[in-house]
Amino acid sequence: MDPHSDILDLEPYVASHLSEKASLAVRAHLEGCEECQLRRTDIALEVQWKGPERRSEPRVRVNFPGRLKLLDPITSVGPPHDVAVVEISRNGLKARTPRFLVPKTQVQIRFNNRGTLGEVRYCIRTEAGYHAGVKLLKDFPHP
Repeated sequence: MDPHSDILDLEPYVASHLSEKASLAVRAHLEGCEECQLRRTDIALEVQWKGPERRSEPRVRVNFPGRLKLLDPITSVGPPHDVAVVEISRNGLKARTPRFLVPKTQVQIRFNNRGTLGEVRYCIRTEAGYHAGVKLLKDFPHP
């Protein structure tokens, strides 16, 4: 039996077009399959938006060092890791990270003396690692 039979097409997963149950199954498979992780990354690079800007808020380029902790019990492995917050807006941010972050994963990011909860919306490979777009869910004060 092909171990990838339940992951026939990663494109709907990358585009966030799967049900929560199907997304969890794909995420669980991806955790242990480097081949599919690479396929998913290649698909994400191919399907990047190339049309006109549709964001409702302006983005501000920044360069804040930070720490990111995965909060998803399936993908959360190890302690927080270093990131750089490179863009911020009222409801989101972009972080440069050394590792791939699975879309729909909840994360905690600490930067600039604040902590933020968010959900990964996309993660694409770059020359310096990955860029992850995070939709902010809730702010709370940094201790």
